[in-house]
Amino acid sequence: MKVAICDDDPALAEHVNDLLVQYDSTLFETFTYYGSKKLIQQIDTEKFDCYILDIEMDTINGVELATLIRKKGILAPIVFLTSYKEYMEAVFQVQTFDYLLKPLDKNRFFQVLDRLKLYLDKVEDTFIFSINKNKFKLKMSDIVYFEKDKRQVIIHSLNEKYRVYISTNQLLEQLNNDFVQIHASFIINCSYIKELGSNFLLLHYAQESIELSISRRFKNKSLENIVMSMRGKL
Repeated sequence: MKVAICDDDPALAEHVNDLLVQYDSTLFETFTYYGSKKLIQQIDTEKFDCYILDIEMDTINGVELATLIRKKGILAPIVFLTSYKEYMEAVFQVQTFDYLLKPLDKNRFFQVLDRLKLYLDKVEDTFIFSINKNKFKLKMSDIVYFEKDKRQVIIHSLNEKYRVYISTNQLLEQLNNDFVQIHASFIINCSYIKELGSNFLLLHYAQESIELSISRRFKNKSLENIVMSMRGKL
C-alpha cells in the first residue's frame, strides 16, 4: 500500500512512519514529504493508495492540498492530522477518511489503519492472470492498457509489461467500467486519458504519452463508454 505522508514537522512525519512500521512492517510503502510543494509536483506521476496530511503547514495547508488532490480526480482516502478541532467542518468537505488530533494516540491511529485496510481491500479491483503456471495479480488502477498481439495480450502497467495468453472475451469479463475497447488491438484504462480526439487518444503515464488509434468499428460505442467512465470520476 503506497502512502504519502505530508507534514512540515520532520519529527512528526517520522513518528507517523514509525507507527506504520509498527502496525505492519510489510504492508506500507511510505513516501515522506516535508511540505506540500514537493507532493504537488509529483501528484500526477505518483499514484498513492492513501494520503496522511498535516493541516497546519506553511504556504499550502493540508485542506488546500486535499482540495487540489480531489480536483485532480484522485479519490484515495485522506487522513488529516491536526492540533485543532475547529478544522473538522472544513476537512469533511473534501471527502475525508478520518481526522486525528495531535499528539497521535497509537491505539486510535491503529484503529484508523484497520478501517483503512478493510476499505482498500473492498474497493481495490484486481486483474488476475497466469504466466507459465505462475499466478499474478495486478491492481486495475495500475494497468494503463492492453494490447492484442496475435494470440497473446501485452499488459502495459505502470511499472512493467506482461505477455499472457488470453482471449479478448476472457479479458473483458474481468475488467471494470474504467476499461474501454477502442480497437481490435487495444483496451484502455480511461483514468490515463490525457487527450481524446475523434479517431485517436493520448494516454499519459510514467512521464510519457502514447497515442492509440480508435478504429471505425469501435468508434461510436467506445466514445460513449469513455464519456460515461469519465463522468463517474467528475
